Amino acid sequence: MKKTLLAAAITGLLTLGATSHVMAYEAQSPMPAQQTQVEFTETDLQTFAAVQGDLDTVRAEYSARLEAASDQEQAAQLQQEASIMMIQAVEAAGMEVETYNEIALALQSDPALRDRVAEMLN
Repeated sequence: MKKTLLAAAITGLLTLGATSHVMAYEAQSPMPAQQTQVEFTETDLQTFAAVQGDLDTVRAEYSARLEAASDQEQAAQLQQEASIMMIQAVEAAGMEVETYNEIALALQSDPALRDRVAEMLN
């Protein structure tokens, strides 16, 4: 039971704004195409790509801490802390969390957009 709860917490943490994980997930299980395409500015996409390093750092730190969590309550607390840290990282980069989430969602159904962001990450 403990492993299942911690696995769920880690999974939740890793999916918070994880571009690389979104791309890997897309390859395994494509989402249905959105009916309306949202256009993002080049600046938004560059900011989205730029903040990935900070988010990866938070995910790595909190993934290790979640694995060592002794119970569900501690895991939930750590997951909440990680969420706050990720929100702060996105906002510190000059992006609204809503815009970040819209881009992350669009990456799941827009291969051209996914390619553009992947190029920015390299």
